[in-house]
Amino acid sequence: MSFKLFFLSTFKGLKNTPKVENKRDALFSDFQQYSELKDSADLKLYLELEQYVSSNVFKKERTDAQTLKFAGSPESKLIAEFEKLDSDPKFKDFYVTKDSADFQKYQQLEKGSLIKEFLELRDYVQSKKYDADKKAFKPKGDETFESTAAHKKFERYQELVKSADVLFWTEFPNQKMYKNYKEIVNSPKRVRYEELKKEIESEAFVARKEFLEDPNRWEKTEAYHKEKTYNELKGQLRFQVYEKYRKDGADFGFFESHELLLEDNFDEGKLDETKWKPISQFAEKSIGKNFSKAGDLQAYTNGENILQSGGVLQLTVKKEQVDSLVWNFPVGFTPVSFDYSSGIISSKQSFQLKSGVLEAKIKYQPNKQLVDLFCLSDDQNKFRLNLLEAGTVCRFGLNQADTAKFESLGGLSAGQFYIFSVEWGQGQIQWKINNHVIYSVQQSVPDAPLRINMSSIVVEHPQQLPHQFEVDWIRLYKKK
Repeated sequence: MSFKLFFLSTFKGLKNTPKVENKRDALFSDFQQYSELKDSADLKLYLELEQYVSSNVFKKERTDAQTLKFAGSPESKLIAEFEKLDSDPKFKDFYVTKDSADFQKYQQLEKGSLIKEFLELRDYVQSKKYDADKKAFKPKGDETFESTAAHKKFERYQELVKSADVLFWTEFPNQKMYKNYKEIVNSPKRVRYEELKKEIESEAFVARKEFLEDPNRWEKTEAYHKEKTYNELKGQLRFQVYEKYRKDGADFGFFESHELLLEDNFDEGKLDETKWKPISQFAEKSIGKNFSKAGDLQAYTNGENILQSGGVLQLTVKKEQVDSLVWNFPVGFTPVSFDYSSGIISSKQSFQLKSGVLEAKIKYQPNKQLVDLFCLSDDQNKFRLNLLEAGTVCRFGLNQADTAKFESLGGLSAGQFYIFSVEWGQGQIQWKINNHVIYSVQQSVPDAPLRINMSSIVVEHPQQLPHQFEVDWIRLYKKK
């Protein structure tokens, strides 16, 4: 018996199988989530938001938004300045005048041809030229001054002076409201008033004022929504997993360096024919059907003794008459009628490796008249790595033509499941039970791919049948 295994079992150093399994499954689940998130756009956003909400810029924005008030703000001061100007009677009169019908009429007359004509005639009548034209007039025959162009201009001028439009145009500038208009229209105060009016009526200013007056203004900022998005992401399980391992992902070392080649949890109710064959690889390669070795008391059936129940694979040994073949050297194959039947399976050729890691959760239930064998072997069965051999002897190790290295098993509880594993390649073989290294050996492995084999062998007449060799799950990994 391995002293290390005895020590672990006796002093409770061998961890509980469900705990080991749950921890490993949880770690693999974490690894899958971590790997999916690692190069994703979501993680990029998360890290950007994390950097932002940790920055002084964000902290200042939050402090400002939570402490700012409208009272005393630059916006309130602008409004106060505007309202002061707006309450000035001169400004009120200015805009009353500016928008009045009389002012509009005055501006239209000012720009029209009538006033232009009036001004030209006034300038002429009041000029020296008009006086000179009068003095220079010398009648000819019946001609009078009244028939001259100069007098006609005078008459037209007199007509315009008395017209309502010209009277309105000449009297309007004398009104108090118009004089106020002229005073205000180009003043610095009015320029400032218009600037303030334009600013406080703008969408940006109105929105800012509403923001400052809103008691829930922080919740309406972009900074708040960024922080909210960050906290929502941080609360998700995948980001909790990321945070758990972001500083040290050493726990993922095995999964990062190994690829899962074969996994079977035996929960389909029947043998998965894409992964397994109910025949040994040596029998398949040689005569194409199962046979027994000399001394074996069982015949291997073609899958009839292989069951899946409750997510567990069962290779069953039964007491029944079965005709099969026995290999005897040098006679060869001879037909024999057996009293016992058993099951055997091997992985398909696509699931074979020259180096890798094999794990299996197996029920340790030795029977001294039987041998339950779980191993890796080449197609010629010249090299074999035993993950578990339980029955007449309980051991693990390796066997090849000129070398056999076995370690005894003991201290395990019969009827309990354990996780057995073996890693081979690179000149070393290492066995574990429930993730504890129980044995390792510096040993070169033949340059040949190995496949998984399971079988139950009858070596003495069993007292209690049927007997089940049970496996909960199997995983085969290869180096990436």
